[in-house]
Amino acid sequence: MRYGLCLTGGGAKGAYEAGILKYFKEKGFNFSVVTGTSIGAVNGYFMLKNAYEEMYSFWLSMCMNKYFDSLNMVVENRRVIQELEKLEGYDNSIDSFYVNYVEVKGCSISEVVVDIKNFDKEKALEAVKASSLLPYNYDGEPDKVSAKILFEQFKIDLQEGKYDGYKLDGGILNNCLLKPFINDRVDKIFIIALSNDFQVPEYIYQFYKKKTLLFYYLILK
Repeated sequence: MRYGLCLTGGGAKGAYEAGILKYFKEKGFNFSVVTGTSIGAVNGYFMLKNAYEEMYSFWLSMCMNKYFDSLNMVVENRRVIQELEKLEGYDNSIDSFYVNYVEVKGCSISEVVVDIKNFDKEKALEAVKASSLLPYNYDGEPDKVSAKILFEQFKIDLQEGKYDGYKLDGGILNNCLLKPFINDRVDKIFIIALSNDFQVPEYIYQFYKKKTLLFYYLILK
């Protein structure tokens, strides 16, 4: 049986996602097709490199000052990518690993989806970096910022052409990357959702029965 795994984005809530991946690993689950958006792309890359212990250490030592060193137009993630560059293993049970990111041209944005399974390390990490690169153009107090504020500012900056040429977080357009499963078919899809209001895109039910989709939710109270 072929299993698929969809890793949604959600910033620091990726720690929960990593915990579910630990559970899957301990239970001996192997996934043939993995998709990842934003922090899901980061966690998925740890999976691709069969680097679960490194993923646990990454999250146990997580703090903004250690991994995110700049807030100038983007939440700079180069230190995260430097951690991923160190990984040398490989999980041959994964046939495909798709990530998405947003490409900005002028004042327009479009989604790019790539299978990085057979990319060389540099090209693969370029896609993971883009998928998890959040826009951040905010000069107020950091403790008062919110995703809504940042997104509203991004829409303004986009129309002014400030992000022309950028490759940015895939969650801006699509935080649940299920499209690859249309052609790269599996028997069951596991989805790790990192938001209270998560809803499955309806189009996927044209190709899969509801009983073939299994969900793991992070419930925030």
